[in-house]
Amino acid sequence: MYEQITCLCWNSNSIEIYVGDAVGRVSIMVLSIFTVNGMFQAPTCTLMNLDSSIVQLSFFPPLLLVSTLSRCYICNTVQEQYKQIGNKPRNGEFGACFYKVHANENAALDTQREERNLNKTRGAFNLVSDNDRNILDSHHSKIFCCRPGSRLWEVSADGIVVKTHQFKEALAVPPTALFRSNSTLGSSQQGETECDWPPQSVNFSHLFVIAYKYLFSYTTSGLYIIDPANASVLLWSNEYANVSMTAVVDDRIYLMTCDNEFHCLTLTSLDSLILRLYRREQYSECLTACFVYKSHLSKIVTQDAKEIVELLEAKSLPEILQDEEALTLLRSLITLLQAAGSNRPAKLDSGIVVVHSENSDSLAENSRRAYGCELTPASRSSDIFNEDSSEIEILEPGRDADGNIAEGNAPEAAADDVRDERVDSRRKDEVLGAKDNTPKSDPQENITHMVQSDLQPIYALANSVRSSMSEKEVEEVASEMERRMRTIRESYCDMPGLQSFIYEITRAAELHYYNAFLENVSMQLLYSTGNDYIVRQFAKAFVEINASGSGRCSCGYPYPLDEEAAEPKFLAVGEALIKRHVEDLPEECGNICDQVPYMWREYVSVRVARRSALDNLLRQCLQTRDNVTLSLLLPALNEQQWACVSACLNEMEDGTCLFCAMPLVKKPDYKLLMDWSGIAREIMKREGPDEAVAFLIKLESVIPDVNLDRSIFQSIIFTKMLHRRGLKKSIDFSKINQLTSEFGTMCSPQVRDQLAKTLEHDLRRSIDKNVFGTGAHHWGMRYQAKSLTCPCCTLSLETPILLGNSGIAIFRCGHAYHVNCMIERKLTKCNLHQ
Repeated sequence: MYEQITCLCWNSNSIEIYVGDAVGRVSIMVLSIFTVNGMFQAPTCTLMNLDSSIVQLSFFPPLLLVSTLSRCYICNTVQEQYKQIGNKPRNGEFGACFYKVHANENAALDTQREERNLNKTRGAFNLVSDNDRNILDSHHSKIFCCRPGSRLWEVSADGIVVKTHQFKEALAVPPTALFRSNSTLGSSQQGETECDWPPQSVNFSHLFVIAYKYLFSYTTSGLYIIDPANASVLLWSNEYANVSMTAVVDDRIYLMTCDNEFHCLTLTSLDSLILRLYRREQYSECLTACFVYKSHLSKIVTQDAKEIVELLEAKSLPEILQDEEALTLLRSLITLLQAAGSNRPAKLDSGIVVVHSENSDSLAENSRRAYGCELTPASRSSDIFNEDSSEIEILEPGRDADGNIAEGNAPEAAADDVRDERVDSRRKDEVLGAKDNTPKSDPQENITHMVQSDLQPIYALANSVRSSMSEKEVEEVASEMERRMRTIRESYCDMPGLQSFIYEITRAAELHYYNAFLENVSMQLLYSTGNDYIVRQFAKAFVEINASGSGRCSCGYPYPLDEEAAEPKFLAVGEALIKRHVEDLPEECGNICDQVPYMWREYVSVRVARRSALDNLLRQCLQTRDNVTLSLLLPALNEQQWACVSACLNEMEDGTCLFCAMPLVKKPDYKLLMDWSGIAREIMKREGPDEAVAFLIKLESVIPDVNLDRSIFQSIIFTKMLHRRGLKKSIDFSKINQLTSEFGTMCSPQVRDQLAKTLEHDLRRSIDKNVFGTGAHHWGMRYQAKSLTCPCCTLSLETPILLGNSGIAIFRCGHAYHVNCMIERKLTKCNLHQ
């Protein structure tokens, strides 16, 4: 139905996708996480028909920002209204984006909930006048729109242009050089230029937020990063002048050139780059970085650092034959940066340096150092079909060009975190102490003590949780817990050889907290609170505690449940979460059930009781093969839904996943086929034999020739007999057989022959006489033995010499004796009760 699609944009929950095309049409597709196979068959709804091709879409709940070739529009997806931004048209590919202000998370969640409630009734949007300011409150979020001539409009959330930023003069600076490590494919390091640069009049194309606080755009002449808070240009680079497409994730820029080359750039600060290379013992590359950015380092280097001063004053980089020589030159600079740089990083005139390096953990740095940015790209460039592509060497993260694991790969940014300062000081001692031959403690042991010390506050927080805590106190504890765990993970995320150990001990601390949270926080708070953050904490704790035992397919969906699915811990919490979310947030219920498949039983039960639509649950429930879940779901299906079940059965017979069609891993505990007898048995237990019979009749009509175990018919008949006598008890004959039950059969040859003859006459088919028992015989009664040994002789009841022709005597209490033993001991009753 579309012309050429020009842009796509997900909403914040990845449930809706907005589509813009070349004729100016904006449409929406509402996708369900439960319908993977039919994802691209979802219906679409046209929201707007605008004046020209769509250039860029940006979403921030509940607003959708649309930029066309001529104008920008702000749309409220809840009120289904949109308005034009500004009055002056333009002509060209100019982007726009939200500059998000993370001020009130709960308010954003409220708007998301309102939006979800309108999903099913979405209609075309209405254009409102410029004077209407009801799109959203002006403090909600900022908007930036590209304009011709190096300009940006700053716009409030209600669509009013607040100011115009002009960057023509600010771009009169030389481009920033990219730093490329020696291991980067085809790297050729360029130095920075000191020449004057004229003002630039450029037309910013697509606009993105990078590192959570800057704006990134690109043109045919280069890449640009802007600081909207100070209305200044942080940097620009002309080393990629033929960019055709870009995407931004956190502080990384992924770009594709017109030559089908792909590159990844990461934003970071200069001192972080130098310290990182130094810690990884890449001294030559560290020295190269100092020389490339010598004009900026010279502003912070004191005259005491003679070696670096001489290096920065040199016109060319001296040839360093050994790392020891580079280390000698670098030591004074590293000492300076470690002492002061962690709190006051060195930066360029623009504040930023662009780097081109293979390994980077810049996201953790960015979270600790708000302004620190580094462009470190893992540049995997080349046409996929290039004849020389086989010669390209891809370096794994954390490895050098020779394939060796880099040492000293700890958290790079020693910013405001005391923990990072400890790690940095320890590493500094290791590096500097190597020349002095001073004794050093084991680094792994030191880190172990550090991690354990850092986890002590986590355990203290967990032990502080009380049922008497107020809602505000619970929120504060949960927030502090998340902050501390995030800090610990970031601090130790780059420790070679210790990742597994660190994960285990941090995971243990986290699970201890979750257990304490669910054990001590009052369940009444979950029922009564309106704080979504606390509810999410309940859900996260429940899932984290119970999700580890469930196997998963490669597509992410759970494997069939084990034969005996264990009840999850804190089941009452899971039930409360299901009941809370079933109406407003069904996708949250689905997420909980996917992580803890046992909860499908509770969710399906609630959905059936509320007579809700069940189409989006079919595949998930069939994938579990859980008899209890299916016994709740299948009787409530209509003809169309049964047809879907029939189609899924064909896939199940092939042993494939119902979502990705890949073969399931065959394990003894997994049921690959449906247990129809077991499903009918669960219905009989819960609702009685009549409902079980009705289900079997329905099953036969929609899926003929279903294989059923004869025990289900025996169970239904005997259960019905008990019900007619007023005894509401179910009989399960599947557990009454010779091989798997505690029951056994002993039948004399005479009785066995007579019984077999009678059954053959009644059933009109032959009978296997082994069904009456193949072991020792008695007078034909069925018994449940409490012991398999004779209490008199303590030997097995089936000892042939003791059985003889006399057999076994069984008393009402269930104890059995060899008759020969009773004669020998002159017993007339069970002697175990005297």
